[in-house]
Order: sequence, then structure tokens, then C-alpha cells
Amino acid sequence: MYPVVDKFLSLPTALIVIIAVALWSCIAVFVNVVIVPILCGRDGKKLVKFEAEVTSQIALAFGLLISFNAVWIWDRSDRVHAAVIAEASALTTVLDDSENLNDPAQAKEVRDMVAVYARSLIEKEWPTMRGQPLPLTRPAEMIKLRVLAKKSGDSNMIDAVNTAEKSREVRIRDGMAYMSPSRWGVVFALAVLLLISIGALHGEAPRGRKLALALVTLAVSFCFAVLMVHARPFVGQMAIQPIELQTVLARAESPISIPN
Repeated sequence: MYPVVDKFLSLPTALIVIIAVALWSCIAVFVNVVIVPILCGRDGKKLVKFEAEVTSQIALAFGLLISFNAVWIWDRSDRVHAAVIAEASALTTVLDDSENLNDPAQAKEVRDMVAVYARSLIEKEWPTMRGQPLPLTRPAEMIKLRVLAKKSGDSNMIDAVNTAEKSREVRIRDGMAYMSPSRWGVVFALAVLLLISIGALHGEAPRGRKLALALVTLAVSFCFAVLMVHARPFVGQMAIQPIELQTVLARAESPISIPN
């Protein structure tokens, strides 16, 4: 299931919006052509009366639950962004501290290992962030970097390596998490109920019903499209890119000037 979802979320943003609008438009047409006549009759008078308060309560429930889902997505996105920045910042600190080591050979060894580790993250690990959750085991490059940091005896460098590792764990754990299908399902069901209640509320006014359904359909479609576009931090056109790590890699691979 999840590979199919990721493949859909990898589509261009405009196409996702179009698909969302098309899907909810089909549902709205079905509500208008089939559901409303069954509930209200062809003349719209079968139901006799439908209180607007019912529609308001359903709209309120839909708004609250889709807001909860949006908060989960935005909060997760912020944590992942912060983890990516913290990871790169920690590796930058390792490079800064390596320049203060008394042994040039040891400093070069640390810089080279930072470059190897950063390149591994960019070229090997980052592409896999679009798939199934990764194990939180330490990569071999991180183990070697930890060994070099401890060997240097620099406490700041050791702390920086620990921070980089913890930030990587947050990036993987939170960045690859999926929102539970039940949360999507409840919001979807409430949106369908909202369309049905809108149709029933305007049962006696076909033109007004069509306009109301069209407006609510667009609103619901845009809500779902925005959530889907941001549903996975490392998938799609809005995916997080390893820009900060690329900066770290460029610095680690650049020649260092040694003062006379």
C-alpha cells in the first residue's frame, strides 16, 4: 500500500491538485444526482425540513479533524527540517574543531571521514528516504567518525558527533512516519457527509444546491491536496533536499590552508 501512496505523492503538485478536485467533483456529482433525489425526492420536498445546524455541526467536525491532521503534518515537518539543519550544523562543528587539532594528519583524517559520511548520506541514504522506514542502526561511516572523535580527545567534537547521530535518528524516525489510515478515513467520511448535508439543505433549490456543492467541493479538494503534498517530507516536489549536507561535503572536500 505504502509504495503506491508514495508513487502518487511523487506526482507533480499541480497534478495532485487536479486529481483531488476531480475525485471530489465525482463524489459531489454523485451526491447531487443520486443521493439528494433519494433523500429529498425529485422535487426536493420529500425530506420536508433539514436544519442548517446539522450541516454546521458536520462542517465543524470536519474542520477540527482536518486541522488536527494538518497540525500533525506541519509539526512533523518542522521537526524534520530542524533535524536536517542540526545534523549538518553538528558536522560543521566537527570540521571546525578538526582545524584546531595539533596533528595535521589527524585533522585531515577527521575531515576526510566527514566527507565520506556526508557523501554517504547524500548519495545513498537520502534517496532511500522516499521508501519504507529505514533501520536506526549506525552506518559504518558514523562508527568510524565516532572513533576518530574519541581518539582526538576533543569533547566538543565528541558532542557534535553525538548530536549528528541523534539528529539523523529524528530525521529518519519522524521523516518516514506515515499518518495512520484511520485519520485520513475519518476526515474523508466527514467530507462526504458534509457534501450530503449540503445537498439535503438545498434540496428544493437545484441551482443553489449545485453552487453550494461546487464551492464546498473546491474547499474540501484544496484541503486534501495541501495535506497530501506535504504528507511525506522526503517525497514529491516539496521534498526536503540535502542542501545543508552538500555544503558540509563541499567544505570537507575543499583544501585547507595550513599557516606557515
